[in-house]
Amino acid sequence: MSMPPNPLLEDQLDDPLWERFLHCSTSDLVRASRPEFLGDEPTPLQWAAEDWDRLEAERRDIFDLDKLEAQFDRDVYLRDGYAVLRGIVPPSVIETWTEALQHGQQRNDALLQADWSQIDWPRLGRRPPECQLSAEAIAGALGGSQKAPQRTDEAGVLTLRRHSVFTEYFPAGHVPFLMDVLTHPQMLHLQKLCLGTEAVYFDHNQLLTRPPGYAGGGWHSHKIGAGRDCGPVRDLAEYHAQPNTNLTLCYPEGFSAAADGGLKLIRGSHLFRDPDNCRAATDEEIEAGWLKGRVHPITGKPLAIEHLELPPGSVVCCLSHGAHGVAPKGADKETRWCTLYAYKKADDRTGLVQPPHAVPPLWALKAQRGELPPVLTELMRPSFNRALTGGRTEPYQN
Repeated sequence: MSMPPNPLLEDQLDDPLWERFLHCSTSDLVRASRPEFLGDEPTPLQWAAEDWDRLEAERRDIFDLDKLEAQFDRDVYLRDGYAVLRGIVPPSVIETWTEALQHGQQRNDALLQADWSQIDWPRLGRRPPECQLSAEAIAGALGGSQKAPQRTDEAGVLTLRRHSVFTEYFPAGHVPFLMDVLTHPQMLHLQKLCLGTEAVYFDHNQLLTRPPGYAGGGWHSHKIGAGRDCGPVRDLAEYHAQPNTNLTLCYPEGFSAAADGGLKLIRGSHLFRDPDNCRAATDEEIEAGWLKGRVHPITGKPLAIEHLELPPGSVVCCLSHGAHGVAPKGADKETRWCTLYAYKKADDRTGLVQPPHAVPPLWALKAQRGELPPVLTELMRPSFNRALTGGRTEPYQN
């Protein structure tokens, strides 16, 4: 059996290993989540109060707010489903951001090549796996994201992903600068602009590294749950009232339009709220299928694919229901660096928040126990507060 997405939200746990996890000291659990072979550099998971104070004291701007607010129009964002914010990261921060993503990828690669028998599996709520990733699977996953086999937990990949032993899942928990971004007042200001509320919550954070030769990512969109994933809507006020999730994709080095691992979007596709069917492997497939004959529910214009091209220091905010895909990456190109920060809002009608997609259980436990700064604790509240989620335990539960 595998650990549930949010064990702190469960009324009852069926496996004694899960119960043991929830009653362990966080210091013991940290040792299991940060095996010695990942190095002795303290990560944010291991920080004491003085480390969090230092983060706050040494904080600098991550966005040029004048550029951000000159480009952002919330009415257009809500109407079209995304906002493209070009060059809003100051030049002095771009190099720091890129180095942080590179460091995160190095940690991820170190785990892939390590001896997983050294991991304290029972402390992670799992019995030791009986098989291992093949050398071929490991080689195929090095240098990129979302490449380690994940369909089952046979080798323990899903367990290591859920606990963010893999750096690519919740890299902010491994790299100080990426934690700074997650909790930064300017990032939270952007989320409040997008979601139209003062109360925003953390949903998930990932590395999205696309190396040379990356084959591209198919067309898809994401559910939000709460019964709001099926059927079109024309009323933007109604759409805003949902417990929406805002995907914030940060590209410190940008990308070109041609075979560079760039983002592709479809303006207005979010208003169809059709994540089950809005899927295709290629542009040609979605144009001949789901996209054919559809028009924007508000503007009446035919839906069409937009291939973005972004200068360094750019950010794209996209509502979960919006159709998106990723262009291939030419073998002669440099790695495309990106990190995703996703935040969500409450349902305006009920006040309830959907459980987060991926808060590592140990972070939820630390937040519940008052071991994190107030801002981060509040961002993570839906991962441990059953009243706030209305009893829901799964991120997309209706």
